[in-house]
Amino acid sequence: MRNRAQKSKRAFRKSKRWKDFRRKMFITCGKVDKITGHRLKKGWQVHHRDLSEEHYEQLAPDNFLCCNNLTHKVIHWLFTYYQEDPTIIDRLREEMEVMATINT
Repeated sequence: MRNRAQKSKRAFRKSKRWKDFRRKMFITCGKVDKITGHRLKKGWQVHHRDLSEEHYEQLAPDNFLCCNNLTHKVIHWLFTYYQEDPTIIDRLREEMEVMATINT
């Protein structure tokens, strides 16, 4: 079942509809990764905020975020923990503040 869904997603990402939407999102976001504030680089992603397979092809711009590849990976990685414990963001912020103090 999962393999079939992956094939369906892959096929959709090859479609003209997806490519046109992706191009529009690139322009709309100002060619900038919203999370890092840095310019989008080769290999950038259009992140699906709605993870439901049945909504995968619904192209509502508010359900997407343009970001660089590593940002995209971090979002998905962090979300798995965030769903169980949203305070992970607070602990991450605290760690960033400690590192900033040490490294200034």
